[in-house]
Amino acid sequence: MSTYKKVIILFILFSVVVAQVVNAQTPELNREKYDALRKRFNEKFIYAPGNAASQGTYIPVELRFLATDGAVVVYWADGTWWLGHYVAMLSLEYARLRAENLPADATLAELKQALLAYRRLDLNAELCWNGAAERNGFYLRDDVPADMAGLFGAKYVRGDYYAKCGDTTTLSNSPSQDQAWASYMGLALAKKLVDDAEVQHLVRETADMFLKSMQHTEGKKEVWEVVNPVTGAVAQKRADIQWLRHAHASAYEFLADTVVQFGHAHRSFWKSAWNFLQNNFMIDKHGHFNWYGVMVLSTVINEWGSGGKNIYDWLVGCGQKLSEKRPDLGQPVMFPHLPLVALLLHGYSGDKMLPRELYDEILNAAPIEGASLWRVDGELVGTPAPWCSMSLFCPWHTKSIGEYNMLDYMLLYNAYWLVYQNSGN
Repeated sequence: MSTYKKVIILFILFSVVVAQVVNAQTPELNREKYDALRKRFNEKFIYAPGNAASQGTYIPVELRFLATDGAVVVYWADGTWWLGHYVAMLSLEYARLRAENLPADATLAELKQALLAYRRLDLNAELCWNGAAERNGFYLRDDVPADMAGLFGAKYVRGDYYAKCGDTTTLSNSPSQDQAWASYMGLALAKKLVDDAEVQHLVRETADMFLKSMQHTEGKKEVWEVVNPVTGAVAQKRADIQWLRHAHASAYEFLADTVVQFGHAHRSFWKSAWNFLQNNFMIDKHGHFNWYGVMVLSTVINEWGSGGKNIYDWLVGCGQKLSEKRPDLGQPVMFPHLPLVALLLHGYSGDKMLPRELYDEILNAAPIEGASLWRVDGELVGTPAPWCSMSLFCPWHTKSIGEYNMLDYMLLYNAYWLVYQNSGN
């Protein structure tokens, strides 16, 4: 076993011990944990040199693991999905620092570069299919080349760009609506919380990119689907997107303050289809991105399904029901950050706020060295629940072996601070 892996195993064992005394932790200790995890993220999970025009920059590493030779591998998948969460975390961090009267310029500069990364991914996408660079909404999920490994303290890069760029027979690394879901949340928080003209412009520009990526015209017919502009191949068919067209259009309207007419997105049929999805998405027992997609879209556009009087209460109710479906994940509320995001975006006038103690327990349980999962002597050894999966954003990923980026902790902590500590709730 490599020294690197031995150290990780010791960290995991330490986390198990720490988990026994979480009730003794304080908000001050969780703040120290935040700073430690932020430093870890900066050093191992992001390359942020101050220029988002540089290839491979400002896209969070999804996973760090060990190759068969014991060397470190950095891995990207769904890069713009993670970029959306990164933008959300930075927007919340900026708001928290401002509320604390602490310097926030560095976070603001980082946020601008993260938003500019979307522009780069849009501009250069066609090059992977031997087309000409063009900003037209068709984007790459990541553009991290093999020679960047050393910048992350790793030996190998793995990801869609590394594996598929130049292979014009594949659609891998092209747009899909799940990439937009998380990005909508990040853009919405940036719009709401960051009072900077350049950020507001970039929010609108990036929203335009996602809207264009899903719009295709066949003669006079407007179709919600993703089409590769170089090859003409369908990257995501209309059957996958059209049932959510009302929600996509509403998200864009929230971000850009412009009504969407394309493809009759707001006809009563498509609004009814969206409502049907909101009321029935929990039919899946084990969990996948559809759970998250419906709830994130609902959060951004401030629309809820049956059984709720407002978006906050509806999200809490859904989160509790989903937790009952997956008790193995140890979460009192699935996707605990979403009610907080909804409150920050739209306010809350109800009287059923989740107790602060629920979030204290979640934050207390997070390991200061970061969550991870390793195979030791044939057995899986990982961080205790609720930090037992790759992320609170995708908790069904319980078998991803390696170190996790902990964007979930940082996003949750900032939202928690703004809702509970800043307001005195």
